[in-house]
Amino acid sequence: MARVSRVLPHLSQSEIEEKICTTSNFKRQQKWRIVYNALVDPRPAAEIAKHVGTTVRMVHRVVSEYNRNGASAIETPGSGGRRRSYLSLEEEQTLLNQLTPEAKVGRLTTRIRVKQALERQVGHKVHKSTVYRLLQRHQWGKRKPRPAHPKADTDEQESFKTTFEQQVQSLVEQRDPADTRPVLVMAADEGRFGRTGELSACWCPPGFRPTIARQQVRQYVYAFVAVAPVLGMLSCLVLPYANTVTMTLFLQQVSFEFADYFIILQVDRAAWHRAKHLQVPHNNRLLPQPAYAPEVMPVEHVWDDIREKHFDNRIFKLLDMVEDTLCDALKELIDAPERLRSMTFFPHMIVTT
Repeated sequence: MARVSRVLPHLSQSEIEEKICTTSNFKRQQKWRIVYNALVDPRPAAEIAKHVGTTVRMVHRVVSEYNRNGASAIETPGSGGRRRSYLSLEEEQTLLNQLTPEAKVGRLTTRIRVKQALERQVGHKVHKSTVYRLLQRHQWGKRKPRPAHPKADTDEQESFKTTFEQQVQSLVEQRDPADTRPVLVMAADEGRFGRTGELSACWCPPGFRPTIARQQVRQYVYAFVAVAPVLGMLSCLVLPYANTVTMTLFLQQVSFEFADYFIILQVDRAAWHRAKHLQVPHNNRLLPQPAYAPEVMPVEHVWDDIREKHFDNRIFKLLDMVEDTLCDALKELIDAPERLRSMTFFPHMIVTT
């Protein structure tokens, strides 16, 4: 006959029932249910295990530990947690707060500064894995900084975005009163692509690191792109130069493709956008953005996408190959309006006219 599993009355039946109801941890609640069954209805461990949904071994262990140590055998914190930490979470956060000013300007390029600060705090050497775990606990990560021109004016950029709709409305009021075409807000930019390849991180199998050829050949073509984020459409030309003549040609192309709209075209302050000989079509108005502010230009995302997917880690033997690759990339975006809209529909370009 199987041995009956029973527990000593360290706690009453009502106290154990309260423990079962108030315990949020499933494993701990299961242990209290084993104790409850062994107290209220002692029977073989196999029957208790089947009733509770656990193993016979677990029943034997819980009953034995409860009989020896009482409630403390169930209320143990478990094997996890941080019992041998050098600092509390609050102290770690204080330490990282002291390093935050350096982090915000990109000075913490390695873990060394964090490791040195932690060792000064605890008074002895620590392993590098301790530093990595500390950073991970507080959700710090190593990220590539966003590039910015040293002359960029962030206040001017914010003002441009907040007043964008008013600037659009001001340009719309300048058109011929007889022109009742709907207003379309677009953004245009020029990107240079050449035979000089760039290296970027890529996926590869374990134990292998690709070797990519590099060359310095200064031969380029220019992509002119105007995006209409609200429509998920773009107009583009690939030309040998970027100057006033080619910009005039591109504006004519945009005006022809979107002839059913009155176009407000956001552009940067390149010289050919401000040239006095630039010929702007009658259904176009140029809206210049702040100087040194690629962050507010939606077409920059188009350049990033094309370079990453079609030009990085490649070299081109002929400039014709560059043109073909660039045209294929632009056609791919034309055929993916939702992706184009997702990349270029910046919040400041959402206007009602």
